[in-house]
Amino acid sequence: MLINEWQLGNELNQSVQQHLHADFRLWLAFLSPAIEEQAGFCLADQQATPQTTDLRQQLQLVPQRDYGLQPDDLPLLQQHTKLMTQGGFAAMRLGILLQPPPAVIRHDAKKLTADLADNLSLHCQRHLAKQLAPVQSTDATLLYDVLEQLHTPAAA
Repeated sequence: MLINEWQLGNELNQSVQQHLHADFRLWLAFLSPAIEEQAGFCLADQQATPQTTDLRQQLQLVPQRDYGLQPDDLPLLQQHTKLMTQGGFAAMRLGILLQPPPAVIRHDAKKLTADLADNLSLHCQRHLAKQLAPVQSTDATLLYDVLEQLHTPAAA
């Protein structure tokens, strides 16, 4: 339901200016709080069980795999090597597309790549390394001395 006229944009004004009476009534009905003027709708039946469609299963695709190396991936990698030696790049590429190999040897979701970590700010790099910032001691008398030197005119 629309609450304010500004949610319609220019639709209400354009229907008035262009003498589109049906459109004007439609947009005005959207703004009306009266239930009898609003469009009817049906709620979904709560008793019906929702259909769960697994697109991968319908298309008979291999299930989605984890990015890291699994214990049963070694025979797969040996098969890709065998395809490369016997059939060349085209056969290996087809094998990789049909049975994708692991993307990384060790999958750690919290680990950043080296080039990304190098581009972080020093604060973020310390935070990732769980190092605290060096504590700097402050001395109020030193600040007073600096201010006093700035305030006194320099002897020429």
